[in-house]
Amino acid sequence: MLGVFVLMIAVPAVATERASAKFVFTNFNTDNGAGIHSHVYIFLLGLLMSQYTLLGYDASAHMTEETKNADKNGPIGIISAIGISIVVGWGYILGVTFAVKDIPSLLSPDNEAGGYAIAQVFYQAFKSRYGSGVGGIVCLGIVAVAIYFCGMSSVTSNSR
Repeated sequence: MLGVFVLMIAVPAVATERASAKFVFTNFNTDNGAGIHSHVYIFLLGLLMSQYTLLGYDASAHMTEETKNADKNGPIGIISAIGISIVVGWGYILGVTFAVKDIPSLLSPDNEAGGYAIAQVFYQAFKSRYGSGVGGIVCLGIVAVAIYFCGMSSVTSNSR
């Protein structure tokens, strides 16, 4: 969780150009080359970014047999997992979105990250401030560690 807090604060703080709140909350990328021009449909697709908050909460249920007062602590763990994921996940998405300035360059396969938008956001933020994208690579390392721990949580949960 510390890594997520670092990313959601550091990336927009390091970026020399930040998106406005109006852009973050009202802009829909209808110029996407895929022919999707419906704001409602794009909004619904954007909700998929937060679907991970509804995944993995059952790990608490799988692990309750090994906890004290499982009848009380199991539901508390499930509800806490969902609530914390919603708040922290939304903060992370907002932090990254405020660092976005040029959407077409993020999605271009010819950019420095080969078309991987999040990697390009990290890279551009640090390159614009420090002249080098090394900090963006460190940010990707934080993401890799988080993915590792999520994988370990899944393996532990599934082994039960």
